[in-house]
Amino acid sequence: MHEKISTISEKRTSLTVYMMIIAAGIGIGAFLAKYSSLADNHFVNQFFLVSQNDTEVAALIAGTFLISSLVVTAAFLFGASAVGQPFGVLLLIYRGIGIGISSSAMYLSAGTKAILPVAVIVIPVAIAFSAVAALAVRENVHNSCMIFSCCFGRSINDGARLSLKLILIKYIVLVILSLIISLADGGLCFLYNSVGGK
Repeated sequence: MHEKISTISEKRTSLTVYMMIIAAGIGIGAFLAKYSSLADNHFVNQFFLVSQNDTEVAALIAGTFLISSLVVTAAFLFGASAVGQPFGVLLLIYRGIGIGISSSAMYLSAGTKAILPVAVIVIPVAIAFSAVAALAVRENVHNSCMIFSCCFGRSINDGARLSLKLILIKYIVLVILSLIISLADGGLCFLYNSVGGK
């Protein structure tokens, strides 16, 4: 029984599960896109919705990096709690809402003309940021479950024990990935606009 508990605590849920939660958030965001006040709010659209005519690349990079860093930080902080798992799920839904509301708002305002910009400057970045969020929340759930188990006196293998150093390394890696994706997003948007993308 002890070995069974220890083995389970070392497992991590497949990223597919977390991506499906983000997909659910995308559906919610698509429904909310009809409310322009929400769609235009940067903390709701998470900078996935950008002006193609007057886009400040520096502001875009700073905005996307800020949102991604906040999501990653929140996930790791909630992971330090025995009941942090539901908050991690909410973070993924929030991420999905930003993608869904931005893409749908672009279609509502531009119709079929939005197909190209969504495909070029939204979807690739959305997938990348979704992967970062999914990885962060997977760690959130893993750490939170281990703490929850410890609260009830369950033993954990030495190899499965929480390591603050390892947690910090993973956190830093995800923040750096967020910065790289944000820079790529800014560059992609700049190139798209430079060649006359509308």
